[in-house]
Amino acid sequence: MSKVRNVRLLSPEVAILRAIVGMVPPGQVDLNPAVNAHQTLVAAKRDGTWRIELFQTTPAQFHGRPDLVQQMTEELRQVLE
Repeated sequence: MSKVRNVRLLSPEVAILRAIVGMVPPGQVDLNPAVNAHQTLVAAKRDGTWRIELFQTTPAQFHGRPDLVQQMTEELRQVLE
């Protein structure tokens, strides 16, 4: 599952996209909150074509903030519906 949170143009030729992602393990019906992650993508437009310059996935480890893990999981569950 993925949900784009925002896309921001830094210039007419450069954009940054931020998203959250989660996974429903094989044979399961619900997300596994332990593997939720944040994704960042930087794209540049060259010769009229958008190209990915950077793609990063960072585990969503909120270190002692189970409320934030739950909030992110609920946000991703809405995409499942």
